[in-house]
Amino acid sequence: MKILKFKDFDNREQFFEIIENISNPMINENLMDNKLIQKILRKLSSDIKFNIKLVGTFGTGIGFMIPIVKNLIENSKLSIELNEENIILLCITIISISYLEETKNNTGEEINSDGEKSIVTRRDAQTMLSELKMRGIGNGIVKKFVNVFISIKNFFKMILKGTPYIIDGLLDMFAYASIMMPCMNAMLLFIGKYDMTLDNIASNLLSVGAAGTALISKQGISWLMSKLKDVLKTKNIEIPDKDHERIINPYQIIDSSEDGVENLIKEKKPSLK
Repeated sequence: MKILKFKDFDNREQFFEIIENISNPMINENLMDNKLIQKILRKLSSDIKFNIKLVGTFGTGIGFMIPIVKNLIENSKLSIELNEENIILLCITIISISYLEETKNNTGEEINSDGEKSIVTRRDAQTMLSELKMRGIGNGIVKKFVNVFISIKNFFKMILKGTPYIIDGLLDMFAYASIMMPCMNAMLLFIGKYDMTLDNIASNLLSVGAAGTALISKQGISWLMSKLKDVLKTKNIEIPDKDHERIINPYQIIDSSEDGVENLIKEKKPSLK
């Protein structure tokens, strides 16, 4: 029997699959215990001296990321030791660099473009990138993972547009734990079924997202809400016809439309000067 590649499927079919997997979530028994994640993060913070506040701010989302990161490493056939410390350090680095991108603070200044103190600084990013490089995880790999998770964020931002759940940045996405578990599980199934890698997932998500946007425009947002009402708890929420109000927005992170993380991640120059 022929095994079909991703390109052999209609993008609408993948979108339907993701929505179906969100609305009928499978229990992921492989999620790492959050207490263990926090323990390892505190140890890493102590050992390599990055800001301990990052543990409390970013630690929650790492549990959702770990299965996806592992799966992409395996599918991409990368020679990376998949121990707990390496994966968790990679995850918090991805979130940290993504945060700097989304707050338009690519150079890691202590005060960002809005005049606010940045949660992540150049020193934090430099410390984590250098440690990962010593563990065999180069800046090029980190850069690809950052682009992947920003793509995943943009995909779910599109799905949740018009709902009470507002996603401007990656931290917003992880703040909604109750809906992120089915969403990230659905993404994990998508990655596994179509053998997504670090090199093709972002472009494929863009295609599926475009198909989803066209479908929602044709069917209406109420169609999507009817599919996801149990997960999103939107049964009694009126869906506005025009721009929605910001009902839930736990973080104020500007979503950057700029492309790339070159100002922070340079494969041939691991040090940040």
